[in-house]
Amino acid sequence: MKVLYKIFAIGCVCCGVATTFTACDDMLDMGNDDVLYADVNHLTQAQDTVNSFVGILAQLQKIAVRTNLYGELRGDLVSVSSAADADIKDIANFNVGDDNVYNSPRDYYAIINNCNYYLANANITLTEGRYNSERGDTVTFYPFRAEYVAVKSIRAWVYLQLAQIYGENIPLITEPLLSMEDADKAFAESSNKKNLADICRFFITDLEPYVNWFDYPYHGNPGYKGYNGAMPSRMAVLPIQLVLGDLYLWLASYNQDPSLARIAAKYYYDYIDWVPNDGVNGSNARYKTRNTTGTSSVEWASSNFTSGNFSNTVSDYSSLFNTGRFGNSSENAKDNYMNNFTAHYCNEVISALAMDTASAEGHFNDLRYLYGYNHDNIDINAVLMPSDVCYAYSDNQTYYGTYNSGDIQRFAAVSAGMLESDDISKHKLGDLRLWSTLSYSTLGDHDYQSQTIGKMCNYNDIVIYRTGQVYLRLAEALNFAGFPKFALDILTTGLDNNVIAATVLPYCDNATDSAFVDYFNFPYNYYRTAVSRINLDTKTGQYKFTYAYVDKGKKKDSDPDIYNIGLHSRGSGWTPENEFYYPIEMDVPQDSTTFPTRPLWASVWPAYVTAYSLPYSTRPVREDFPNNKAFNDAVAQYEADSLDCETYISNFYALAQFSWSTNYMKQPSVVQRHQEIVDSLIDVEQALETCFEGHRFGDLMRAAYRKGDASYLANKVGARNPALIGTLSDRRNWFISWKGMIGR
Repeated sequence: MKVLYKIFAIGCVCCGVATTFTACDDMLDMGNDDVLYADVNHLTQAQDTVNSFVGILAQLQKIAVRTNLYGELRGDLVSVSSAADADIKDIANFNVGDDNVYNSPRDYYAIINNCNYYLANANITLTEGRYNSERGDTVTFYPFRAEYVAVKSIRAWVYLQLAQIYGENIPLITEPLLSMEDADKAFAESSNKKNLADICRFFITDLEPYVNWFDYPYHGNPGYKGYNGAMPSRMAVLPIQLVLGDLYLWLASYNQDPSLARIAAKYYYDYIDWVPNDGVNGSNARYKTRNTTGTSSVEWASSNFTSGNFSNTVSDYSSLFNTGRFGNSSENAKDNYMNNFTAHYCNEVISALAMDTASAEGHFNDLRYLYGYNHDNIDINAVLMPSDVCYAYSDNQTYYGTYNSGDIQRFAAVSAGMLESDDISKHKLGDLRLWSTLSYSTLGDHDYQSQTIGKMCNYNDIVIYRTGQVYLRLAEALNFAGFPKFALDILTTGLDNNVIAATVLPYCDNATDSAFVDYFNFPYNYYRTAVSRINLDTKTGQYKFTYAYVDKGKKKDSDPDIYNIGLHSRGSGWTPENEFYYPIEMDVPQDSTTFPTRPLWASVWPAYVTAYSLPYSTRPVREDFPNNKAFNDAVAQYEADSLDCETYISNFYALAQFSWSTNYMKQPSVVQRHQEIVDSLIDVEQALETCFEGHRFGDLMRAAYRKGDASYLANKVGARNPALIGTLSDRRNWFISWKGMIGR
């Protein structure tokens, strides 16, 4: 069945451009019946807004799959199997020709032209009275404004995708083209040819006056029944704040301008903090109160780290990839949206492109079969695999777990010696997110295993924005803006106002920086269980790094439900205490006392194995063998070393900002050093958190622009295929050639 309902066709204006700029013979060939415009007087009735908006959404289906492919195949995280067709292989090899099925700019311009028509003809001054049943009054409503802003955001986002794919000389057309003569003239005009920076500047100016108009469109339903009854209609909206954040982040990177990164960070935060208008839209207002990083994680069970025992069981609390839940972490959210629109759910998915639900339809999500086996033909296995680079990003992380020893909370790192070979081969060593989304199954009598990547294979629709991605871009912007500790908190502790006050504000040495940081308000951070926390000691006036256990049943009703954990903790355990992730000694001045290193639990096992001559995989609890001196001595030494280390850490966090930090951490060379370190951690996290989602090549491109170093991108992609290093060292080769483009 079709995901987007066919409304009706009323005639056509142009919805496509030719694949060259020298001929526009098919400029008026609509090619489908999803576009609903007839003449300039059409968009004047309130009911027109739904029909016209859905027509644009239907065209977005055409570019959804290729936008993901251009973002992933050109990056470093995906490997293409020999079974892939030539068009897919050519994208991965940066050898896309004019006849490549995915090289069709006309589909992007079909969307753009219909957006232009809508924006030129929608009557945004039209008003009507709407009764608000919750408040019991009637308010003045502008029926076209929400869609008007949504269409502007779509147009800007589509142009940004074009710029990432084609790079230079992108025709910037903002008026509707209603004839072949108009089309020929517009595409031939050299002054219309823009690069990525030009496009960012234009659409920043185009969008900013309308930020205050942004709201989710209200299509005569409570907001939770969408175009197919499953994906809520609001999910089709690309929030204007996020699009502006992206435009500023790209422009900041392209121009190497940290001041623009500050603006990008504010826009990302503005969406996180934004609450829909509850004056008219009813249930739409309850969809989103605040976006948080949630509590979603994949964890080794805490019992794994009890003294002398490792049980190899994983607790999967992960809902961050369950995009079918559309903005809600509840298991029953799809069938029970209204009951679950409360503040404490993670609202992970923000925007998605609704696709057809059957492969026989014209706009099916082919990513489901490209990243997994073909359900219609089990002989066809996945053609897009995680690359060796992707596996390495995951396997090279150190998972850091917690356990209780008496009244003291201890930490242990998962090492290869703790895992069976089968667990290691399934990528349970390191970060657990890849393992949680990657599975293999034997199909019937077939002698091969078929891959399924859950985040890409299990859902009909294609996610564009989700919360983890937004926080990562916020971290990227903050780090480039000169606030590496702020960015690091997003990856490690998660954000609340105590965290910001303890780890960010002390390093602001001027009023401008302090005012910028004060713009970000994250109320106190609750969590479902133990969480790393920075608390203010009211007696000493100092902040202390501690662990807090929050019983949600006992908290005050007035306390906010803000769930925010560090993104790295989604798959790698207790990141704030993990010196293997970000060694705390990185922050210690050169003349400080040497930072102690935590021992690994693996150091205990040799003494145990020697003492009992038992198989390495047999690990009874320590209390079962109370009289073995070698084993108990090893455990006692481990605990003593751990306690020394944790005492140092506690003192470090309690005293750091009042001793060397204000002098040492503000030095420009130290800030730059931290930016470099955090930038590398953001790169890791982008690979772990958003792999396969279509963002990777763009993430690498922005980093290369910021660094002013094309070899950065070349070497990253070259890790997948060394033959590409020389090619990609020339920035012009990052982009896809398009016949007729000047200068290519």
